Amino acid sequence: MNTISKFSLKNGAAIILLCMLVLGYGFYAATQIKQQTFPDLEFPAVAVIAISPGASTEEMESGVTKPIEDSLKNFKGYDSLMSTSSENMSNLFIQFPFGSNMDKLSGEIENALNKINLPDKVKITTQRLSAGAAPIYQAAVFSSKDDADGLASKLENEILPKMKKLEGVSSAVLKGTKSEQLNIVVDKIKAQQNGISLSTIQSAIQALDYGLPLGSVNEEETTIPIRLVGTLQSIEQIKQLPLGAAPNVQVEGAAALQPAGDNIVRLSDIAVITTVSNQNEITRFNGESSFVIEVMKNQDANTADVADEVKQVIASYQEKGDFNVHVIMDQGKEIKESVSTLIKEGLFGALFCILIIFLFLRNIRATLISILSLPISIFATIALMNQMGYSLNIMTLGGIAVSIGRIVDDSIVVIENIYRWRHEKGNEMKGKELAYKATKEVSGAVFSSTIATVVVFAPLAFVHGIIGEFFRPFSLAVVISILSSLLVAVMLIPVLGAKFFQRVKPHKEGGRMADTFEKWIRAALQRKKTVLGVSIVLLVASLSTIPLLGVAFLPAGSVPTATIEITLPAKSERGQTDAVSQKIESYLKGMNGIESYQVSIGGAVSDSLTSGGGKNQASITAQFSSSADMEQMVDKASAELPAIAAAEVAETTVVIREGEQAGLPTGNNIEISLYSNQVDKLAAAAKQVEDLMKQNTELKDIGNNMNEVTPKWVLSLNQKGIDANVNAFAVMSIVNEQLNPMGVGTYKLDDTDRELILTYEQQVTSKDVLENIDIPTAAGMMKLKDIADLKEQKALITVNHEDGLTYAKVSGKIKGSDAGAVTKQVEKDVKSLALPDGVEVKFGGGMDMIIEGFTGLGIAMVVAVGLVFLVMSITFGGLLTPIIIMSSLMFIPVGALGALLITGQALSMSAMIGMLMLVGIVVTNAVVLLDRVEKNRKSGIPLREAIVEASRTRLRPILMTACATMLALVPLALSGSSTSLISGGLAITVIGGLFTSTLLTLIVVPVIYEMAWKKRKAQEVETF
Repeated sequence: MNTISKFSLKNGAAIILLCMLVLGYGFYAATQIKQQTFPDLEFPAVAVIAISPGASTEEMESGVTKPIEDSLKNFKGYDSLMSTSSENMSNLFIQFPFGSNMDKLSGEIENALNKINLPDKVKITTQRLSAGAAPIYQAAVFSSKDDADGLASKLENEILPKMKKLEGVSSAVLKGTKSEQLNIVVDKIKAQQNGISLSTIQSAIQALDYGLPLGSVNEEETTIPIRLVGTLQSIEQIKQLPLGAAPNVQVEGAAALQPAGDNIVRLSDIAVITTVSNQNEITRFNGESSFVIEVMKNQDANTADVADEVKQVIASYQEKGDFNVHVIMDQGKEIKESVSTLIKEGLFGALFCILIIFLFLRNIRATLISILSLPISIFATIALMNQMGYSLNIMTLGGIAVSIGRIVDDSIVVIENIYRWRHEKGNEMKGKELAYKATKEVSGAVFSSTIATVVVFAPLAFVHGIIGEFFRPFSLAVVISILSSLLVAVMLIPVLGAKFFQRVKPHKEGGRMADTFEKWIRAALQRKKTVLGVSIVLLVASLSTIPLLGVAFLPAGSVPTATIEITLPAKSERGQTDAVSQKIESYLKGMNGIESYQVSIGGAVSDSLTSGGGKNQASITAQFSSSADMEQMVDKASAELPAIAAAEVAETTVVIREGEQAGLPTGNNIEISLYSNQVDKLAAAAKQVEDLMKQNTELKDIGNNMNEVTPKWVLSLNQKGIDANVNAFAVMSIVNEQLNPMGVGTYKLDDTDRELILTYEQQVTSKDVLENIDIPTAAGMMKLKDIADLKEQKALITVNHEDGLTYAKVSGKIKGSDAGAVTKQVEKDVKSLALPDGVEVKFGGGMDMIIEGFTGLGIAMVVAVGLVFLVMSITFGGLLTPIIIMSSLMFIPVGALGALLITGQALSMSAMIGMLMLVGIVVTNAVVLLDRVEKNRKSGIPLREAIVEASRTRLRPILMTACATMLALVPLALSGSSTSLISGGLAITVIGGLFTSTLLTLIVVPVIYEMAWKKRKAQEVETF
């Protein structure tokens, strides 16, 4: 450090120019760096989505989910394998430990899936999970000319294609559109009269669209290929489709079929063919029908820039008056607000630093010089993080914001010492010599204290799980900014101090504050036992407050939104779901503080994780004013809405959940997983646990994934069927086409894309109709009831697996901040239940995260203390003085826990990170103090006088640095913004811990030092 300072003083102009270059490049980097709400975080998980139109839940579970699970189980080292099977689709999630090579694993998973023998109609896709996979922009679009079809066409054919071409856009989706569907409703009796089935019609229609190679002809040395082609172009072609000659028979109970004069049966003779508009998903905003645009970005794209470009495309069309837009969600705007809020809080912190320095030094030049480290360090940090591929988000900005006070510490110590030297020895030395010697006197203390602050974050690199991934950018921002401030303190500050401190009026040494403190320190040294006794009592008292604080993973930020999930009985139609939704929308419209509400009903089955639910499900998102009491609103709606919904359609369930700030999981949830191979017992056990949790007033949003059960009919061939040599697959084909609509495909008919659907007019509506289906056998036509026995059972609408085992999950959110205490009470209550035999119970949720997080950070703190002790040992030599310095860490809990108790916050990960940061900050005061004491003793000053002189001399820089650090964090601690959820708790912990540790360090550390060195002589440093 001394060499760097000497070089800087000899090349002052170059150093100033270098700092200007750093500022310039940092400012440029600030305009280029990606802006996001949260860090780029890719979860080590792969989602597998399997779609099989028309398949039942059981078919999906046994024929699709189970084979995929068996294949995925062969992968070694995965953390969990979850699956959900429902009608038409299955979702599977396999999660690996953080740090896994997901590029390699996802490729291996795709290869494994390709080797599975699944039914032909099953379509499988895989997706990687990322924090940036959610939409960044959502908007409701309304037609201003009452032309919804025209608007849909413009959105689909013009606006969305433009959005998809924008740089950084991954996908753009339009919801609420209608599709043309050609329904072919076949008269079953007429079809049977002519020996025609739906499969026959399907094959005949598909055969109209073909392309067949016939060979080639050589003509004048030219080879001409010949193809036979046929195209399906119009609805009339389908109507006139010949299906065979009509037999001259009379079917009992029906008139004989009278075909056209050509004696050919055409499709229009036995079916009614109609065109209908089909809407898989209904979307409304504030009760008005709308379309919803959703835009997703690429992983490496700048969220704010992409959102701005999307809004420009929409604005260019909106100016023409074609439609109106209401923004539902805009992450670009949210990011700008987050950045603006954190910058504002940082600027307030910087202002407080300036005031503190000026109050202590009472010199404008010294104040301005010391503050220069702020912009240089901050812009250098942004420049380096941009080069390293990090983005500007609430974690990196939070790291810079909490470092502001610490950034100026080194500069304060250096400039204060130069300022003091100029007062005391201004007439004895020239500017550069004085600046060099004054800097040299404190450079050791400055370097060691800064390195101690930095090394405490090194163990975070080895913390596993989501905590390590999420806090790594935060730690990096802190480390880079503090190291930058160290370089500024030993390079730029001496140059400016030598230049601008040429004329400083001499003043009386000491001062009233120093004189008063000298009396205190001498009194403390006379009453060592009393001082130590009081310190120990304060420490014990602070530790005893932990049970009062409670334990949480992270503070849960409330946002003025609520989500309402509506589920009707399984066989309900979309129209019924729409009717229930409209009743709930009317209720929301009359609520106090409501600003907007958006409803989504149903949704097409797709290969996206964000696809909608079934036709019996709807989701409503309500936005309230910022002043609304959300807990009261949700409680009121939870009490009244279920009855309103059930009055429209019986057995409708309504779940209302209060919105939470997105980002890092808060851990305020509890999950109870139940396992059993017997569905009846599993459902009964889940109901018992659900009822128990609903009685707990500390819980809300209780959910049970086994609430939905439907009757099912199970057929098995009887002895008569076996004797008749009935083929089970033939039975499946015949029955299946009478139960489920049959898709033919999508064709461009009369210039419009239409999906063709085949169904029978005579639907199977009862067990009697099902049992009377005719089945061809070797002995002739027989009724289904003659060859098979039918039994009625209960079946799950959705089947959930964990590692291949069927399980039920009952979950809930914890209302208060003490997740640990509530979880323990729930576990105790559940264990007291008399659950059905064979049901196993496993507890999970936030408590698992708390245990993992606290264990990881606890180990990190122990390692950090060891690293700081190593730095101190290298700095001071030996072990005794470093041990005395480390004793100052004992005073951290006194203020840190006290501040949390006063502000009503739980002991969370934010507080633990704050304490980890304090390990590095607190020793700074002890280092600055004892460094002076050691130098005094080596110069021959008696022990007590060496302590007193050092205490008087170092009082001002210690108080300045501590006050600057604390006051710089005050805006973060007082902020109510969502961006300070993490940094806010950290700021409170650091302020409280630094306040008490500074006061106790100034009094207790000198007492311990004198007790330790009273009968020892100062060690002579051996030079060689």
